[in-house]
Amino acid sequence: MITSWFTLTKCADYFHRHYRKAVLEHCVTFRKNELMLVFRDRKALIVHLGAPFQYIIPASRPPSPRQDTLRIFPGTEGNILSGVSMLPGERIMRFSMKNNASLFVVFRSNRGNVIRLSEQGPEFFKKKPRIDPALLQEQEAGTYASLQEDVRFNPYWKKHIADVLGTGDYQQILDIFRNSNGCRIGKRFVLCDDGESYDPDRFYERYRAFVVNRLQEQQFYQEHGTLERRIHAELNDLQKKLHRTANDAKFSERARRYRYFADMLSACRYDIKGHEDSFEIPDPLRDPDFPKKIPLDKSMGVSENIERYYRKARDSEKRIRENRARHRELRMFYDLWNRYYGTFQKIGSYRDLKAWKKQYADMLPPADRSSRGTAERRPYHEHITADKWRIRIGRSAKDNDEMTFKYAAKNDIWLHARNSTGSHVIIKKDGKKEVPKHILLLAASLAARHSEEKHASLVCVVYTQRKYVTKRKGFPPGKVHFQFEKDIMAKPAEIR
Repeated sequence: MITSWFTLTKCADYFHRHYRKAVLEHCVTFRKNELMLVFRDRKALIVHLGAPFQYIIPASRPPSPRQDTLRIFPGTEGNILSGVSMLPGERIMRFSMKNNASLFVVFRSNRGNVIRLSEQGPEFFKKKPRIDPALLQEQEAGTYASLQEDVRFNPYWKKHIADVLGTGDYQQILDIFRNSNGCRIGKRFVLCDDGESYDPDRFYERYRAFVVNRLQEQQFYQEHGTLERRIHAELNDLQKKLHRTANDAKFSERARRYRYFADMLSACRYDIKGHEDSFEIPDPLRDPDFPKKIPLDKSMGVSENIERYYRKARDSEKRIRENRARHRELRMFYDLWNRYYGTFQKIGSYRDLKAWKKQYADMLPPADRSSRGTAERRPYHEHITADKWRIRIGRSAKDNDEMTFKYAAKNDIWLHARNSTGSHVIIKKDGKKEVPKHILLLAASLAARHSEEKHASLVCVVYTQRKYVTKRKGFPPGKVHFQFEKDIMAKPAEIR
């Protein structure tokens, strides 16, 4: 009932009292279905004619100039408002000017519009008027004998008004409306019997509070739904990765087979003739779990074929270790996201949502996900320690730059192997003042592991605050300039 004739009539009375003799400087629009009436010494009025509902309220602050500002009704600029009223029987609010022009705000579902009527004819805010100009002509106020005759009530309220107000008596309903300051019932603003005497300022305070709360609720549900979809997408993506890294049977079987081939070739190397494409294992040495023949590369010698299979076995075993380490990291990250989702599910208001987004702003970067809901590619791997410190490792030279200058805060700690190419490493401080020594050593060992010095026993790693790391013009991807750095010696981290 937010746009009922009776509610809008009370709004018109309020505007008449507070805006009469005000100078209308201009009308502007920033977005679809919304017009702003800007006055010289009064608050601007926001007229909203779209979903989820229509309303007119004073702006909380003056509109600031914007590039997308569009002037509407230039002929109104400088006009003085002589009065505000409602047309009889129609949800149309009229702003009358002293130069005989008028602005009509039409509150009709799907047909709302703002119309300027002057001697030159009608001008419309929205492109498709859908308004009969005859509605804007002067009409006498009608008199009605019953609720069913009164055109100011729509069919819904004619049917349900007795359930809402507790009476079906037409005169009592009108008396309640005249004396009511308004109240909220569900998602509607209703003129109900509140037991108070009518006060125009109190009425409009409640009306405006209702509109603001509805807008906040709408924004809350939109943002809450968007965030929930993104969190679900993140959790689903992590679940898929956990499933892929949970089973290393394929690599285990591969490693066993390659090592068996290498061992058999080593044991029988003097029985193998050169430049053959296969070697049949003697019966006493055969394992029923593996093939009888070992494929050989004819272009290689026996020793080279043996080394090739040992290398393949080592690569498969390394893949197993990396897979298990990755699985542990993903499990930790998945548990962390589950905890975040648990706190997210407790959010019940827009204020709580804003506080949650501020607290966990770094978890969901502002970049939009694709329409398919796939996880956004990040330019880093993230290692989360048992005491919840986050250490990020750049994926490539280009990703190093993006991680360092886009995803790192100025007080985060930046690390890199000295005099060596490798990944940038960031320790996220997340508001903490000091980084513990063991976290610094762990990050340094990861920086050493992801550098060209990863096979050295000890590696010199530099570290400084991110704000002291800069990118000079002409530097290739990954190369940066840093200052105020300190050195730390670290053993390259082992991948188990």
